[in-house]
Amino acid sequence: MTDSILRELADESRPLLHSSLLQLSGASPEVVAGVESAWSSISPQRKNDIVARMLELAGDNPELDFDELFLRLLNDPSEDLREMAARGLWECEDRAAIRPLTDLLLGDPSAAVRSAAAVSLGRFAILAAEGKLIARDSDRLSNALMAVVRNEGEDQDVVWRSVEAAAPFLTADIAKFIEEGYRDGGSKVKQSAVHAMGRSADPRWLPSLTSALDSDDAAIRYQAAGSCGMIGDPSAVPHLISLLQDGDTQVEVAAVRALGAIGGDLAKRALTRCLDFGDQDVEEAAEAALNEIDAIEDPTGFSF
Repeated sequence: MTDSILRELADESRPLLHSSLLQLSGASPEVVAGVESAWSSISPQRKNDIVARMLELAGDNPELDFDELFLRLLNDPSEDLREMAARGLWECEDRAAIRPLTDLLLGDPSAAVRSAAAVSLGRFAILAAEGKLIARDSDRLSNALMAVVRNEGEDQDVVWRSVEAAAPFLTADIAKFIEEGYRDGGSKVKQSAVHAMGRSADPRWLPSLTSALDSDDAAIRYQAAGSCGMIGDPSAVPHLISLLQDGDTQVEVAAVRALGAIGGDLAKRALTRCLDFGDQDVEEAAEAALNEIDAIEDPTGFSF
């Protein structure tokens, strides 16, 4: 990165250009050091704009990697920047992020920051459940999440983000929280419980999920569809097909994506009909879902 780009980032009279921010992706240690050196001269609002734009770019393009910069910002004095940086690490798989994220989860004064840290730690919980983390990291992660879940004085949103994150471990305590949240909680808690069911990838939840697909609450139907897709059991396909006429576009798109994740002939036939659905969002989701199924069934790209 040249000094001119650093000056451009700091100069509030100039708009933030995507071309400049893109050069922060995959930043080398030297580039990160340069940004850190220039950071103190950038106004708080400009810093917020830079990090918010990086989040937007990463959301639009999964190939972009701002993880090194987000990691450095986890200790920033600004609550807003810490929260955005923690959110930005939601796909990070670098074990170097585990300690600072658990430190935020357990000790940051801001509930928004703790909640964002819990969400990003969820990625590592999946890796741990797949046996891709060393025992020391897995234990640190599990212990931190469970400490929050068991903390009766913790903010409810932080608790349920932690339940969702810890769901891949599916301990007896987590299963109990999910069951009680789904049975007794309000709408937001039920949404989290349903989402946690999917993140656990355990078919035990399928009866609850298929019931949730009939909920009067569109947000719960949306989460239930996504969770059926995460579990991937073909028995959910007929229930998901019924959601294709839900009337709520977001729910319909969630059902389409779940059908793509599960696959099979019945799902493919339903998705093919969705190509002429009359709703652009559903049609685009159906095309992507069919491509996903084709890629899984024929990864070499050859058809016979």
